[in-house]
Amino acid sequence: MKHSILAAAVSSTALLSSGASVLASPADDTIRIASPWKVGALIPSAGTALSRTGVVETLTMPTADGDIVGLLAESWTSNDALDEWRFKIRSGVTFHDGSPLTAETVAANLTKYQDQSSLGSAPVTSIAFEDEEVIVTLDRAYSILPAILADWNTGIISAANLTDEPSNSVAGTGPFAVTDASNPTMLKLSANADYWGTQATISNVEYLFVPDAQARQAMAQAGEVEFAFSLPVTATQMLAGADNVDVNIQAIPRVRALKLNGGMAPLDEVAVRQAISYAIDRSGIATSIVGNPDTAASQLFPASLPAWHDASLTPFAYDPAKAAALLAEAGFEMGDDGILVRDGERFEIEMRTYDSRPELPVIGVAIQGMLKEIGIEVSMKQGDWTVISDGHTDGTLEAGIVSDSFVYVPDPIGALAENFYQGGGFWGAMNWNNDKFDGLVETYQKTVDPAELKELRSDMVAMIHDEHPMVTVTWYDDIYAVSDSITNFKFDIYERDFGLNRLAWTK
Repeated sequence: MKHSILAAAVSSTALLSSGASVLASPADDTIRIASPWKVGALIPSAGTALSRTGVVETLTMPTADGDIVGLLAESWTSNDALDEWRFKIRSGVTFHDGSPLTAETVAANLTKYQDQSSLGSAPVTSIAFEDEEVIVTLDRAYSILPAILADWNTGIISAANLTDEPSNSVAGTGPFAVTDASNPTMLKLSANADYWGTQATISNVEYLFVPDAQARQAMAQAGEVEFAFSLPVTATQMLAGADNVDVNIQAIPRVRALKLNGGMAPLDEVAVRQAISYAIDRSGIATSIVGNPDTAASQLFPASLPAWHDASLTPFAYDPAKAAALLAEAGFEMGDDGILVRDGERFEIEMRTYDSRPELPVIGVAIQGMLKEIGIEVSMKQGDWTVISDGHTDGTLEAGIVSDSFVYVPDPIGALAENFYQGGGFWGAMNWNNDKFDGLVETYQKTVDPAELKELRSDMVAMIHDEHPMVTVTWYDDIYAVSDSITNFKFDIYERDFGLNRLAWTK
């Protein structure tokens, strides 16, 4: 089965409604960014906009090599049991509202948003402060806490913003400050003259939420924005001749996958989940939709994460006959209408996806057709990303096409712990409860011996590979466009910071 993405015509009206109506140029000293990601509520845990644009900062951050170094934390120590950590907060830092960064404010942030951030998956028993230190106590060894605190959703905002009331302003500590957030599709920022780190040389930023990928592509081509992210695969051809913009393809540690509700029959059966996996033509999807056959996922982690990629695992196969045989063994019979039936129940599931990643709905339609061929009827529901997170929370999600990063927590164990441990998470497994896997995660988090860590990684990856708590489809290339009026841009594979304070206009 072959599938394709058809380029849509974008009218001038659509471009104007996206928020950018003037050509981008050094004349107004403003960088404009067309992004598929919503601005969201002005709290760090609501989305990546505040982190990516340099409004808020975290206690720690990853280097390009994945090492964890200090950002708002100057240093940290742990006890021998790895269940108490002390983070010394950087001195001399102020929020955009003029208030000082203190250990008390940091502790209040981490406490208030603990359940909405990656800290929610950590075994935290208390968060306190003492003089210039934040003290995090856990109920067991937890070696990855410094990496957890590098996740964008643990960003720190001023004490005045720690309220439950909606606000059109927020004060972080980063190189750019919010000047206008009255429009829900746009953030306007200005350089923070009192920033403690590298000062921005460009004065203003406009972050534009443009959900349509074709519109983002057209805005880049028209010179209306300096950056456009998550472009359709057609952008590499459509913008090839443009003399004002460079199109780049960057392999990133992210996966597209079919998330299944393991607490709902018949998806709670390993054989059924395996049958669904055999029914999916990953190579066809990678070639015709994603545009790169090498992205067809043979397992959860790509080879670009060598410590977590196990070359000895048998690759996922496309084998509809095997899928049909597994379903027959599970007691399903083909109905007169071509849909499988067992105990009088038709095999019907609702599959949800979201359009901020433009390829996901197309992949969803392709998988819908592939599952229909083996007798599974799939209905589609599309919206923004909350159709996944809300459905996971309230238990109504049956299946979903999702895109998830392995390194939003810079150590991949963070993603595994958040998305597969104790029932899973928004972007991973759902109601997959496996005590053995949970034990491996906990052991990993208190192990320091490299050989033992390697064996634990192998065991965890193999278990996910065999039991299919979610069905991996393709790995990920991000396609983005950068104006030739900008220099010093570097793509962040951790997807947490655009590095806008490093940029300069081309001479």
